[in-house]
Amino acid sequence: MEKRIYHDSKMAYLIIEPQTDIKSSLSMNMLKNNKIQCLLDMECRYIDNNLVLYYEIQGLQCIKDYTTGNKLDYNITRQLYIDIVQAVLNGEEFFLSENFYVLDLEYIYWDKKNSRVKLCCIPEWQGDFQSDVKKLTEDIITYIDNNDKAAVAFIYGIYDLIISSGFVLKDVNEYIKGFTPDILYKDNNKGHCVAEYDNVMPVCGNEEGIIKTEDIQNSETKNFIDTKKYGLKVETSSLPLKSKDKKTLTIWFEDICNKFGGDYISIGRSEDCGLVFPYSQISRCHARVYIENGKLYIEDNSSSNGTYVNGERIPANIKIMCNNNDLVIFAGIKCHVICK
Repeated sequence: MEKRIYHDSKMAYLIIEPQTDIKSSLSMNMLKNNKIQCLLDMECRYIDNNLVLYYEIQGLQCIKDYTTGNKLDYNITRQLYIDIVQAVLNGEEFFLSENFYVLDLEYIYWDKKNSRVKLCCIPEWQGDFQSDVKKLTEDIITYIDNNDKAAVAFIYGIYDLIISSGFVLKDVNEYIKGFTPDILYKDNNKGHCVAEYDNVMPVCGNEEGIIKTEDIQNSETKNFIDTKKYGLKVETSSLPLKSKDKKTLTIWFEDICNKFGGDYISIGRSEDCGLVFPYSQISRCHARVYIENGKLYIEDNSSSNGTYVNGERIPANIKIMCNNNDLVIFAGIKCHVICK
């Protein structure tokens, strides 16, 4: 779809020429005769007997243009999703399909004056709302301000939600309302915070309890592996922490297994995992570690942001053997396999 911008003496417009005949469609009449919140105001013009749609963008900035000199912070990212949800809900009242919205950063505009986002709705546009929101979120991730930890936590939480259950407006709306920038993960069942936002370290445990990593390193355990002892050396510089005094953090798998048992060690942000990384970019159950016949295997559990071994993303649900000093990355968190 070709995008054109037109300026006259008083107004600026985004111009779109529909590819189908929409003159008498219900959605066309609804957009033409109503001002709908969170949508760009539209008017119809005829040029050489062809219908052309003019969307008012005076005083607004295209999000894609905004990212040329700026990173997306928490406030604008949060508002974008609030207004997407609101636009769809508003549109339902006017019989507008969710597939009519153009969810592309080039067609989404930021109203700086009112701190709101406005979407472009094209009557009878044949989009795919679920796929378009996923693609939009992936694009936003590339422009997010990685120094804004609230923005990073928020967008990866949204992405995880989309991947795991699809873009259900009710769920996303509840996520937005419940998201608190100061806390990455909260255990509602036990009533306490597993991780404070600015001072988070990995923990090991499952539903029976949580063990701090420093306790694990000092624990006396039985031999879980007959001939080799495997673990991970975590590069704390890759963790979203303010304080990075430690260069590495060593976690031994046999200590976890001797404490909780089981055939494998699960890694994720849920407390049900054996090794907990309480960060939003990590999936609830991100990966599993198996130690079989003296060898270590890592299996990605269809995670949102992937598991990488020596720079290559491994396929989901397949055990990949790892060797000493291999670099394993869980959604940006860097770890080295250690063996002794």
